[in-house]
Amino acid sequence: MSVRSVHKAADSNLPRADSRAWGVCWLMFAATVLTYVDRQAVALLRDPIKEDFGIGSNAEFGWVIAAFYLPYALLQVPAGYLVDRWDLRRTYALAVAWWSMAATLTAFVPELGFLFACRVLLGIGESFNWPVALKVTGRILPPADRGLGNGIFNSGAAVGALITPAIVTYLATRFGWRSSYAVVGSAGFVWVLCWLVLVRGELRSAMAPRVEKTDSTGLPIWVIAAFLGNGLAASGVAALGFLHGQPAIQAGIALAIVGPLVIAAVIPSKDLVGASWAEGLGRIVRTPRFWILVVVSVSINICWHVQLNWVPSYLHDDRGLKFAAGNYFSIIPFLAADMGNLGGGWFSRRLAAAGRPAGRARLIVMSIAMPMILVGLGIGMAGDLPTSLVLLAAMAFGTAAYMANYFAFTQEVSDRHTGLVVGYLGALGNLAAAGFQPITGLVKDQTGSYAIVFAIIGLAPLLGLVALAVGWGSSRQAKSDVELG
Repeated sequence: MSVRSVHKAADSNLPRADSRAWGVCWLMFAATVLTYVDRQAVALLRDPIKEDFGIGSNAEFGWVIAAFYLPYALLQVPAGYLVDRWDLRRTYALAVAWWSMAATLTAFVPELGFLFACRVLLGIGESFNWPVALKVTGRILPPADRGLGNGIFNSGAAVGALITPAIVTYLATRFGWRSSYAVVGSAGFVWVLCWLVLVRGELRSAMAPRVEKTDSTGLPIWVIAAFLGNGLAASGVAALGFLHGQPAIQAGIALAIVGPLVIAAVIPSKDLVGASWAEGLGRIVRTPRFWILVVVSVSINICWHVQLNWVPSYLHDDRGLKFAAGNYFSIIPFLAADMGNLGGGWFSRRLAAAGRPAGRARLIVMSIAMPMILVGLGIGMAGDLPTSLVLLAAMAFGTAAYMANYFAFTQEVSDRHTGLVVGYLGALGNLAAAGFQPITGLVKDQTGSYAIVFAIIGLAPLLGLVALAVGWGSSRQAKSDVELG
């Protein structure tokens, strides 16, 4: 399979992608399924893992979940930068092989420290999935099709979340929790083989011009020192984790992610010329649309990842379901999320085909999805299991439809630096999601309920929607070909 550029359809004025481009989207859908199977398994296996490793509280288990998200957030930025430059075919294959290895090794961990290590390795590998996939859809699909293309590959998240309870629960109850990781980790190597066989040639040369190769030697010494100093400070803070635990590690990673943005924003743009990564960073921090999407990313990532990781625990703890029953019932909201991904992308595409500007069409769909997300306010007050499942399903549907269209906005900040933009948005969103996992467990431990958590995540995406509605159309988009200085 090789990727060709989009073409004009004979019966429409809108450009259309060819069938091979959609085929690549479905392959990326399969990879995204694998990411969620591998990462979500730990949430479904909470009880046997807590028992096996002596984990005493939900807050502590929240750090097990966060051990994936912290390196995942940190590596989003270099991953985004690298996918702007590397051969996407080989990069994707290597990333999937890496995270599949990490998942497989989890089946053999002897103690809690090794479990943390495997979660870290998993986060490193999976950090490449969204930057690569969004880079691909941004190049092979026209703007009106990107919502649907993103919905296709992103629906793999919901499908992964949908099938993981059935697969993991069956294997865990029959053969023990470790067998689940042995099976789901091995599946990734099958995908790598299919990708390399079916996608031929260098995707980069088929989709985008080469980015010029520059290094840091053209930057002033004081600028290099500022970035290096931030990196050293971040490493020092993270190293304190050996003395003060996971919060120090999280603070160090936060400094490593946020620090370069602050440095690039305060340093005069002319002094960032000389290194492509610094120039790219300087451009995006001076683009208002980037900061609008930061608000969207943080709010929607907190919302989605709490649902992904804590819905089974909510059904076990607040609804009194046993291990297997709670896991199987969690399929319902994730089925709704899958429908939301495809439905949200399809609807924005239909609106665009009817004459709406692509951005306006996406915003309409996100506005329709928002009331469904707000039902999270009522989950804690649901009187019975059927009602709570309906509310969970509505919230998941709305969240997924919202996210599919948000992703399309990320591809319009900078044509030249799409990978860097997506990487930073993913980093900031997942950093927030990582920090919220232990908080979720702590709220449960302190209040005995997840009601407050669902209320918070139900409201959070409203901030992003308001920022997008107010600021996107009025902000001036920075062109990727405009030089700094």
